[in-house]
This record gives sequence, structure tokens and C-alpha cells, in this order.
Amino acid sequence: MRIGRTRGAVQRGIASFSLALVLLCACAHYPPNEPLASYSPTYGYRVSATAGDTDDSTQLLMSVTFSGGGTRAAAFAFGVLEALHATEIEFDGKRRRMSDEIDLLSSVSGGSVTAAYFALNGERTFASLPERWLYHDVQRDLTLRMFSPRSWMRLLSPHFGRSEIAAEYLEQRLFHGATFADLIGNNAPATILNATDMTLGARFSFDQEEFDSLCSDLSRFPIARAVAASFAVPVLFSPVTLRNYSSESCGYTLPDWARAELERGFTTTRRYQEASRLDAYVGARAPRFVHLIDGGVADNLGLRGTIERSAGAGGFAELVDSVGFRRFRRVVHIVVNAQTELGVSWGDSERSPGLFSTVWSSATVPINRYNCETVEAFRESQASWLDAVRRMRCDGPAKMDVLACADIDAYFIEVSFAQHPDAAERTYLGTLPTTFRLSREQVDRVRAAAGLLLRSSPEFVRLVNDLPGSAR
Repeated sequence: MRIGRTRGAVQRGIASFSLALVLLCACAHYPPNEPLASYSPTYGYRVSATAGDTDDSTQLLMSVTFSGGGTRAAAFAFGVLEALHATEIEFDGKRRRMSDEIDLLSSVSGGSVTAAYFALNGERTFASLPERWLYHDVQRDLTLRMFSPRSWMRLLSPHFGRSEIAAEYLEQRLFHGATFADLIGNNAPATILNATDMTLGARFSFDQEEFDSLCSDLSRFPIARAVAASFAVPVLFSPVTLRNYSSESCGYTLPDWARAELERGFTTTRRYQEASRLDAYVGARAPRFVHLIDGGVADNLGLRGTIERSAGAGGFAELVDSVGFRRFRRVVHIVVNAQTELGVSWGDSERSPGLFSTVWSSATVPINRYNCETVEAFRESQASWLDAVRRMRCDGPAKMDVLACADIDAYFIEVSFAQHPDAAERTYLGTLPTTFRLSREQVDRVRAAAGLLLRSSPEFVRLVNDLPGSAR
């Protein structure tokens, strides 16, 4: 009798545990992005000029991009922000920190942690981000969470992946439920976090213009989940999935330029590709879901968005005009590139490199070469789009009365480990791992290098000297 009761209790316990496991797996699901009730070209989180960017006294139009590279990239981006924060300039009769003059931040992967945190917290970033992220062993925390029994059971669900665990961790550690609505009107730079659509093999940016094509509302989307998508390295993390509501129609249609491009054949390859990318999300044949992976797969510098959107707008001058930038004398692009070098020790042995080394090399080589080509393409196009900006400001509808057209100038500032003047430090920085775990000393050396490299950049020196009342 006692044996029967015991056996029954065990069976009921097993049944209860199995039921709980089934329910837990069934309930584990990624949080879906919300549908957009009705499309409006002015609704939501978009790149646009603030009131201070449109009057005659504005001096700077500044764009900063942060590359990928785990904690190394986050620390390098943070070091550049620190150096900009320490650089004071003066115009409109006021002294300003250059970090306050950033108009646009574009980021991928590890750089998106710093970009998103700075957009949300502003000056408080400098006191809190090092301890909360840069010095912290994030990799240990994520590993423990992914191998915990609760996570293991949830990961059995086909609708819940490792990136959802990363997003939960980002929520608890950095973002505390913040959504993109919290970035609207907070006087922060327009901040674009970038991922890669693994189906199209193309950049996917977290702004309302991109979400319009999905008929989805970015304002209610968690910043933590966007950051998780931006650093969702394949294999280590699962793709982040979005729902495409375009077939239900919110009233969105392709922009006129994109429709015309698709109807008449391409004007330029880049413009046609951008039109095709947008068209892929719209209409009855559009995919129901969009699967996002690490932004570094499509663009590890966060710079392609400007190039591709300029093509769609008809040029860089037209792009900045379309989002409301009317008056400026200095156009500044700062590219923060935490790219490292491949290990050369493989050539010292006859033994064939292992699987991990081979896969790592296969991924790193094209990314590094693509970085180089992207930077050079942007640098080479600067003269032509600067001429276009000058023509628009002098002859266009926003013709200047106060500022001299010829005085408009552009500055392209690249900050990378390869520029470090000390060979030993250059080697040290160039061999840091792409992980979410660096020692305090490693983080501090990356931060110090960022400040040194920015301040010693000839283009940055030229910019600061061209601005009135500057102090470094």
C-alpha cells in the first residue's frame, strides 16, 4: 500500500514536471514588434534636425559612427566620446562641449551598446557605463544565463533564442525597459542602431523609416532588443525576429523615388539596390518575418547607411536637406573603427589551422577588406558631395544670406588602432579579442588610445582650429 502510494506520487510528480516543462516551452516566445495603425511620414523616431540645427548660427553638422568588436569596440567608442566631451568650442557666444554637438550616431554590434546608452543617458554615460558594462564580465553573465535550467527549458521553444536572453540581460543591466519613444525629444543625437537582414544580406536600421516598410511601430520597441539584434553574432546568438505587417497595410507605399527607380530601370547600381531592398518588405509577396543578425555582417563601420540613403535621396546634399539641416558651416564625419588584425602565428607552423581559426579568418578577412573599401569610397566621394552642398546652399531654395558658401567645409576623421604611433601599443590593441570580457587594464588602454588618436588626427586638429574659441 505504501509502495503504491509512493509510486503514484512519483508518477504524479513526473507528470506535473512534464506539464510544467511543456507549458514553459510553449510560453517561451520572443516579444513581437507592434503593428503601426496608420502610416505618417512625421510619426515616430526618425533622423531629423532639431530647432537648433536650422537657424543661421549653427556651425556643425556632425556624424559619428561606431564599429563592431565586442567590449573592445564599446570601449573604443566610449573613449572617443570622452575625448569629444573634453573638447570645448565656442559659438553663438556660448562655450560648448563637442560631444553635445553630435547630430547623428550610427553603430553596429558592440559599438551599439555605447551608442544606445549615450543616446538614452547623455552626460551620465561617462560616470556609469564603465562599471555597468565595460569593466564587467558580461560574457560570464551571459554564459551562466544561457546554461541555467530555466533558460535551457525556454530555449527548447522554436520561438525563443539566445538573443532573447541577451536582450533580457541588456534590459536588466543597462536599459530598464526603455523604448525608442524615450529617445524622442530628449535632445540626444539621432541614434541609428544597425543589424543585418539575413535573408536579404542587407543593412537593417532601427528607425521609423525602416519600420514603416514593415507597417510596424518602432516607438514601442525595446532599445535592449535592438542592441541585441545589432550584436547577434551568428552561431553565438540566434537571429532576432521581427514581424512584417505590410500585407495588412497601414497605408504605407514605397517612396516616389524608389517606385520610379524600379519602373524605369536603375539610375545607379546603389540607388537601384536601395529601392529593391525597400520593395522586398512591401506587398503581398513580402516575407512575413524578418530575421536579423549582427550588423557587422553587412557593414561593420555603421557607415553604409549614410552612403545608401544618400543614393536614395539623390545625393548627400539632398539627404541632409530632406531631414531638415539647413544651415551649417562644417560637415564632420568621425568613423571609429575598432578593427583588429588577423593573427600571423598560423604561418609559423606546418600544421593546418583548426576549424575555429579557419572560420574566424573566413569571416574577418572580408569584413576587414570591406571596411577599407567603405572608408575609401566615402572619403573619395567627399569632394563631390561637398560641392553639391555648397551649390544647394548658395543657389537652392534655402539660399544663404549670412554664411558664405565658400566657407562651408568638410572633415573626414577616421580613428583606428592601425593609426597608433607606438608600434608595441599598436600590436597590443590589434590583437585584443572580440569578446564581451576585457580586463580593466585592457579597457583603460583602449580608452586612452581612442583619446590619443582622435586628438592627434590631422583632420580633427584642422576642425578644432577652424572653430572659434576652441580649447582642447
